[in-house]
Amino acid sequence: MTQTTHGTPALIEQIRARVEEVLQGTAFFLIDVVVRGRRGAHVVEIFIDGDRGPSLRDLEQLSREIGFLLDSDDLLPGPYTLNVSSPGVDRPLVHPRQYPKHVGRELEVKLVAVADAPAERLRGTLQRADAEAIELRLPDGSQRRLRYEEIQSARVCLPW
Repeated sequence: MTQTTHGTPALIEQIRARVEEVLQGTAFFLIDVVVRGRRGAHVVEIFIDGDRGPSLRDLEQLSREIGFLLDSDDLLPGPYTLNVSSPGVDRPLVHPRQYPKHVGRELEVKLVAVADAPAERLRGTLQRADAEAIELRLPDGSQRRLRYEEIQSARVCLPW
């Protein structure tokens, strides 16, 4: 599965490393880091999730800790804006630990293209998710097991 990142790869990796330090030993995991803007006007967005999802209080605490490390290391010269949040339902699922809390919801899954064939798209209800794969119930009632490495992207389908 792919993750979306913007900014220089070196800067992204440095920020990821700092965030991973903060998250170590917590119930949370890093989903994505996005850096946009220009020197002195960067916006750093950090998306964090957990098996139960982070609360607002959790996000505030994590934001303080991450901001302190970024400032201490002076990774972003000049002023920047830091946004630490959980991924909304409109963001793709990128980590296997995100799937179990969506059991029972409808997903749209794009599979990795094989050979010369176009990437297959599936829509179905997530029946189960474990460390290796997910299982979807397709509209025709059949079940399809998909290993995470077969999934290019997956999104929760919104009911509206």
